[in-house]
Amino acid sequence: MGKETESTTNRTAADVIAPQGLVPSSVVSRGICIEGELEGQQNLTVEGRVKGRIHSKGDVVVATGGHVEATIVACNITIHGRVDGNIEAQEAVEIAPQGILIGDCRARSIQIHEGARFEGRSDILK
Repeated sequence: MGKETESTTNRTAADVIAPQGLVPSSVVSRGICIEGELEGQQNLTVEGRVKGRIHSKGDVVVATGGHVEATIVACNITIHGRVDGNIEAQEAVEIAPQGILIGDCRARSIQIHEGARFEGRSDILK
């Protein structure tokens, strides 16, 4: 058997998947429903359903067909699916043409594409 070194024994699955320098990502796949709190450092893509709270130091993408009933706090938030809940991005929020946000939105930059649906209040952070 080969000798394991300190650098290989302390690696996580995220370290193996994401090349050095890139932020690892997690995915809530279609057909999966998570109820509760999701918290982490990495990017998150929601293709399924999340109810509760999402807090990420990375970016959050709600994919087409994804549905989030939660408060979201992240660096950047992109909505292609549906979000029912308040969101806050340290940088930018983008609601794609088929995206739906029912809730309040706070960010430094908010982009709402033609065809998108937004019902709530917006607040631009300084």
